[in-house]
Amino acid sequence: MVQGAAFGPMDGADGADGADGAEGFETLDALGGGRRSVFRPIGVGPEFARRAGEADYRGHRWPPRLPGITWPPVPPTGIWPVAPLPIAPRLGDFTPDNASLLVLAELAQLRNPAPAGPASWTLLMRPNVTAPGVDDLVNDIAAFGGLQAELRELRLLAQFRAGAMQEALAQRNGIIGYFRALLQFNLQTHPYTYYLTASALRVGQYLCMYYKGRFNRPRPIRLDPSILSPIGPPGHPSYPSGHAIQAFLIALCLEQVVPVALGTGLTAAHSPFRLLAERIAKLREVLGVHYPTDTIAGRRVADGAFPLMMLCPRIAGTASPTLASDGLPVNQLRDAASAPVLIGGQPVYDNGWLALARGEWEPR
Repeated sequence: MVQGAAFGPMDGADGADGADGAEGFETLDALGGGRRSVFRPIGVGPEFARRAGEADYRGHRWPPRLPGITWPPVPPTGIWPVAPLPIAPRLGDFTPDNASLLVLAELAQLRNPAPAGPASWTLLMRPNVTAPGVDDLVNDIAAFGGLQAELRELRLLAQFRAGAMQEALAQRNGIIGYFRALLQFNLQTHPYTYYLTASALRVGQYLCMYYKGRFNRPRPIRLDPSILSPIGPPGHPSYPSGHAIQAFLIALCLEQVVPVALGTGLTAAHSPFRLLAERIAKLREVLGVHYPTDTIAGRRVADGAFPLMMLCPRIAGTASPTLASDGLPVNQLRDAASAPVLIGGQPVYDNGWLALARGEWEPR
């Protein structure tokens, strides 16, 4: 893996613990993959040919002036078509970074219990400064053996920096690129898979910042200068790990898109998706910018956030009003035995990004 390689238009937005302000969306059009920040000057050029009897070219402007001709042409109906009815929505109407915000907006509206309770995503972890016994950060540190045990672990992990430095630095803002290399897909070959992955990235980014603001844990280097991280600490608190949330959430989504046939005796924990997520998350500890309990909490948030993503209509799809003989919507996904498919405990329909992403990997 080459450090700094361009993986895709969303890679600059992943790894919320990475380089601050690296949005990475602005250069997408240079690769022909999006519509943002296009610099396309239009000046005054020459007409296509000199006019008869004239020794020089006349200037040609845009829009052109065509004497005696109505231009641009007027549509036969006399009006331009207006979305959404005359023009069918397309996936590419929103670039991956913007489309991920649509999913985030759906997630933000989820309530528990619906519709008047607190937002579901605010209940994944519990900070409580007045009652430490129900504070997830306090409990995680205690379960690990205490803060000093965590700092000893980071000093032990520092020995791997030389061998993993390039990889760890590339993953500061390159999480999607590693998953794309695992499966060999991109925005052009498997667009719905990419949009689903981009949405997991964005949801993870949002959740990590929400909980970082709630717990406000200082980075390890502030407590133990012997850790001497080779990179500057990211400009936000430590707990939970954003890389862990994003990597594991992407892995959970991709496991439902491209199920992996595991060997005898292996479990889902041995899937390449989760193993890659573990590697990405662990290297943040190697760099000394995260405690082990940051990683543990990040994985827990991802596990809790995945079912919530499956409640977002763009991800799960929407039910058809037409019902099958068993009373279920005709467009609900079913397995080989015609039993309804539930992912994260939620029904999934054939018009959602997850189902459409699955279709991109089916044999043609």
